[in-house]
Amino acid sequence: MSHDDFILGYQNGRLGCSVSTLLTLRLFLAGRIGEKRVVIRLIGWSLGLLLLIGLSSIGFLCLPAVWALLGAITLLAIFALGFTHQVAGLIVATALTDEHFYQVALAERALCVSADGEDNMPKLQKAVPLRDPRRAQR
Repeated sequence: MSHDDFILGYQNGRLGCSVSTLLTLRLFLAGRIGEKRVVIRLIGWSLGLLLLIGLSSIGFLCLPAVWALLGAITLLAIFALGFTHQVAGLIVATALTDEHFYQVALAERALCVSADGEDNMPKLQKAVPLRDPRRAQR
């Protein structure tokens, strides 16, 4: 799908997008993402994860183990939800504005795009007549 078709389909709402945030993070750590605003945001999320790890370790030193573990699990779950939502939105927004990033994201499979129209539905090869259930009982 071309970049222009991607933009048009996204604006019309006839397009489905799926972003692999873990693959995006792996591409970031390997240095294969060159878009500046994506890199800056991923650095911010990485620093946030380091801060969360630091707070969890301080919690284990100062609080009872059960409360520290419960707090760490809760914070990690909230962080993971926020990370996946924000990074997915960032990847789609950047792909809409930058054609080169769109091509790279598709090639690396960080972004998957599917048309939401009837033309991608499987077609029947032959018509099979249905039996009338009233006649089948006789």
